[in-house]
Amino acid sequence: MLKPPGDDWSLVEVGESDTTVYRRDKAFAKCCAPSGVPELTAERDRIQWLSGTALPSATVLDWIESPEGGCLMTSAVPGVPGDTLPAGAHDRAMRSLGRFLRELHSLEDCPFERPLAEVIASAADVVRRGAVNPDFLTDEWRKVAPEELLAEVVAESTYVESVLEPVVCHGDACLPNVFFDPDTLEVTGLIDLGRLGVADRYSDLALTTIQLHDEWSADPTPFLQAYGVPVPDKRRLHFFRLLDPLTWG
Repeated sequence: MLKPPGDDWSLVEVGESDTTVYRRDKAFAKCCAPSGVPELTAERDRIQWLSGTALPSATVLDWIESPEGGCLMTSAVPGVPGDTLPAGAHDRAMRSLGRFLRELHSLEDCPFERPLAEVIASAADVVRRGAVNPDFLTDEWRKVAPEELLAEVVAESTYVESVLEPVVCHGDACLPNVFFDPDTLEVTGLIDLGRLGVADRYSDLALTTIQLHDEWSADPTPFLQAYGVPVPDKRRLHFFRLLDPLTWG
C-alpha cells in the first residue's frame, strides 16, 4: 500500500477496504491499496468540487497514484466531530447542523449523482454476496433475513421515486463526519465525502435524525425545524434508514 511522502506522519486509523489514514499538523493523508484507487479518486473529486463552493470544507493538497495504490492529502477540517460534543451543546449544535445541511442541499451544478436505482442495485449486490454488516442493523432488523429487508426496500421504492427531491447530499451524514466549532457550535465542515452527490434529500435527513437519536439520545425536532421540515415524511425516513445499512458490504 502507498504511504504519504515524508516520515513525519502519524497513523490515525486503519479503515475498511485497505484504507489507512495519517495526520501531520493540519493535514490528513488517506492511503489505499490499488483496489481502492477508484473509490479514493471519487472522494478526491468531490472534495475538490465542494471546496469551490461557499461552504467551509477541506481542500485537496496533493494526490499520488502508483502501482502501490493511491494517497489523498487534504487540509484538516477545524473543530471537533459531532459525536464528541457534550450533552449541553446538543440543542444548539442540532440547529446549526440543520441550517448547514439546508445550505448543502441548496447548492447547484453538482456533477456527481447517486440515482436511487443505482443505490438499490448496490444494496442488492451486497445482499447477494452475503456481505451485510449486522452491526449496521437495528436489533429488530437483525432478526430478519437481509433478502427480506431488501424486498421491503424494492417494494417501497416506487413511492420514494414518486416524491423524489433531488439535492446535493453528503451521502453519509452521520455525526462523526460533521465537525463543529466547540465554542460557537457552528458547523465547520464535513469529512468522508465519497458518497456526495445528487440524491433525495431524505437520504441525508434519515441518517442524521437516527444518529441524533442513537448517539445523542436526542429528539431531532430542533434539527428538523432549523432545516425547514418540522413535519418530515416518516415513510421516506424509514425507507432510507433501511436502505443505507444494506449498501456498506
